[in-house]
Amino acid sequence: MRRAAITLLAGAFAVAGCSDPKTEVTAEDITAIEASIVNGSALAWELSQAEARVASICMQDEGFTVHNSSALHGNTYPNRFEGFDAPYSRIPTVEQAQEFGFGIWVWASESEEALAMREDLDFLAFTAEEQGWSDPAENAAYAEWDATDEEYKDAWTVAFVGPERAAYEKAMSEAYEGADTPEEVEAVDTEALGPQPPFGGCELKTIETVYGEVLHREIDGEDYWSRPDLESPLTWIGDGELYAELSNDYADQEEDFLICVEDRGYGEWDFDDLGWLPTWQYLGQVEGSGVDDQGEELPPLPDDAEDADPVAFELAMALDFAECAEESGLREGSDEAWARMSVERVIDRESEVYAWEQEIEEYLANAQDYLAGK
Repeated sequence: MRRAAITLLAGAFAVAGCSDPKTEVTAEDITAIEASIVNGSALAWELSQAEARVASICMQDEGFTVHNSSALHGNTYPNRFEGFDAPYSRIPTVEQAQEFGFGIWVWASESEEALAMREDLDFLAFTAEEQGWSDPAENAAYAEWDATDEEYKDAWTVAFVGPERAAYEKAMSEAYEGADTPEEVEAVDTEALGPQPPFGGCELKTIETVYGEVLHREIDGEDYWSRPDLESPLTWIGDGELYAELSNDYADQEEDFLICVEDRGYGEWDFDDLGWLPTWQYLGQVEGSGVDDQGEELPPLPDDAEDADPVAFELAMALDFAECAEESGLREGSDEAWARMSVERVIDRESEVYAWEQEIEEYLANAQDYLAGK
C-alpha cells in the first residue's frame, strides 16, 4: 500500500512536470546547491553547540553547574547532509565492506577494535550521514545531570524554562504517566492543562540572544511558541518520491542485486519505500550483535549463522552484498541520477536554499558575538 501511494505521488509530480516546464539542471547547479546544503548542515550543527554554550552561561549565572545538556539546545539535532548519495550507497563498496562491514559491529560492541574504529577518520566518513551529528561529551554531561536529585532537577528546570512553563511541563508529564498503549496515550485529556505558556527563564534569554525573537503562532485558537524553523531545504522534497523514481529507472539492477543476494544464501530481500535494506535488524538475529530485530519479518539466516562470530559474519555478508551491488550495476550512475533528481526538486527555490544557509550563518554569528563578549 505504501509503495502504491508513493508511486501515485511520483506520478503527480510527473503530471505537474508536463504542465509546468522543468528548469533545466546543469552540473554547475548540482555542485552549487550541494555545497550550500552541505555547508548549511555543518553550520547548523555548530549553531546547536553555540546555542548550548549561551544557555549554559545563563544557567551558571543562576548558580547551576550541572546541566540537562540536550535541553540547552532545545532537544533538537540538525540533520546531517554530506552530499547527494543515492540510497544504494548505503551498501558498502568492496573496499568498505572488507574494512568496515556495514559498520554495525562498531556500535554493537565495546571491544578494543570497535572503540578504535569509532575514531577512524575513514570509518567516520563512511558512516557520517547515517550516524548524524553527535558530541560524545554531551553523553557524559547528561549522565552527570541524570545523577542529580529531583530537587536539583526541578530547580534547574524552573530556572531554564521559567516557573509557568516548568509547571505546565510537569503537569503534562504526570498526565501521561502510566499511559503505556497508543490507546491510553490517545485518551489522555491535555485540554484541562490549558494553553502552553510561552518560553521563560534562560531558555527565553538564549532564544532572544541567538535568534532575535520567539516564533508565536495561533492554531485553532491555541498559542504555540517555538524557535525559528531551521529545517534543511531537503525537507521540501520526499525521499519516498525520489526513490520511487530511482527504483523505476534501476528496476533491472535491483532485481539482479536481490537475486544475487538470495543466491549467496541470505534469503529473499527487498528495498523498502525509502530504499533501505533491513541490514541492522537482520544482523540482530545473530547472537551477540546487540541489535534488536524490533519484531520485523526478516529473511532467515543461513544455517551456519548461529555458530558464527558476529563480526566475521557481518564482514562476510557485507562483502557479498558489495559484490552483488557491483555485479548488478546498482551503483553505476545512481548517485549522479539521485543528485539530478534532488536538485530538480529544489532548483526553482534556489534563492531560498542560499537564504537558508545565510540565515543559519547569521544566527551562528549572533551566538558567537555573545560568547566573545563573555
